[in-house]
Amino acid sequence: MTLPSTVPPLAALLPRLVTLAEAAGAAIESCRRSGRLDVRAKDDGSPVGRADTEAHTVIAAGLAALTPGVPVVSEEGEIATAAVRAGRTTWWLVDPLDGTKEFLAGVPDYTVNIALIHEGVPVAGVVHASGRGVTYFGAAGQGSWRRRDGLTARLVATPAAPGRPLTVVESRSHGSPDMAAFLAPYRIGARVAIGSSLKFCLVADGTADVYPRLGPTMEWDVAAGDAVWRWAVADGAAPHPSTLTYGKADLRNGAFVIGYLPPPPAVLWLTGLSGAGKTTIAQVLAARLTAAGADPELIDGDVMRQVFPGTGFTRADRDAHVRRVGYLASRLEAHGATVVASLISPYRDSRAAIRAHCHRFVEIHVATALEECERRDPKGLYRKARAGEITQFTGLDDPYEPPEAPEIVVDTMRESAEAAAARILAWLRQPPPGAAKDAR
Repeated sequence: MTLPSTVPPLAALLPRLVTLAEAAGAAIESCRRSGRLDVRAKDDGSPVGRADTEAHTVIAAGLAALTPGVPVVSEEGEIATAAVRAGRTTWWLVDPLDGTKEFLAGVPDYTVNIALIHEGVPVAGVVHASGRGVTYFGAAGQGSWRRRDGLTARLVATPAAPGRPLTVVESRSHGSPDMAAFLAPYRIGARVAIGSSLKFCLVADGTADVYPRLGPTMEWDVAAGDAVWRWAVADGAAPHPSTLTYGKADLRNGAFVIGYLPPPPAVLWLTGLSGAGKTTIAQVLAARLTAAGADPELIDGDVMRQVFPGTGFTRADRDAHVRRVGYLASRLEAHGATVVASLISPYRDSRAAIRAHCHRFVEIHVATALEECERRDPKGLYRKARAGEITQFTGLDDPYEPPEAPEIVVDTMRESAEAAAARILAWLRQPPPGAAKDAR
């Protein structure tokens, strides 16, 4: 990572950012104690007051001296247009007073947010909650930290143990009617409403497990907290994943989830020809689900045939085999399992019958071409079928009916098993359709 020459190394920059954020917090507290609030409504109806503008003045002057020439995009400053920002690799994102509504209501859940963005990533960030007397900060290669009452502690966030009820942190001022539906598949121990970017910090320090935001935000609302979350890792570890991106033309975010939310119960049904790569993807996917805090059940069609050795290969036998496995998968899902099932399952009506039993059925078509499957021939079955040693072989003398509208399609000639598993997991975790369509 090569920062502009006017930006100090992150190890030297981070403590200076903490000092600057705390100076802005002191300005906010001075306004609160004096009662000099001078509140007015912005064009969008949200409140802004003297505390916001004085904190902005402190931060803007400090950043200009600290990193000359690096643009500052602040909620309370002049927002550079997308054309002006185009081509910039490094800039500041600032929310001088995040949680103005909480501040005005006397609730201490307001923060100063300062983040350095480099090539679309928040490489350093500070969240200072002056009302609570706590500062969170983090940077690439420096880890994330919490300072309170003169004590500084390193933050290393880890996923919840499989099966443990989750603590969810959510917005106090911007609740979403979709939240209950989004959380319904999970075991929830507590839902904690809190304002500002503190939600990111509570996930980073382990107080909460996950922060889902189904409504809109602006980039300056989230960048500093996102930095604290991303870099709350052990030395040498990769940053925590985040779907948030920076530098969009309108600086506006859609829905996101911060933290390690275990994938919800579902039946992930991998169907495709023999040799397509179903089993390999299923094994990788099961490992990824386990690492993400789920407790998956892996069901393989060939293994199930060994359990029920009398199962034949006529259409009726295949249909019965698939329906039997599908019913088992649906019952496991009903008891909270995420099921990964890998079967050829050649007939559409069989798969449709399984879908009807399941609450969340995800049909994954491993659509590797017949020619490639036959070239691989990992079990020698195509060779035997061509020689007449096997009859009623799917794809040759017995039909394979590909899904007409699968949730996910994978072609292993173009995508590795690891990449396919990652994409399936990302699909499974996506927020409800339609969340955060409109930012205002």
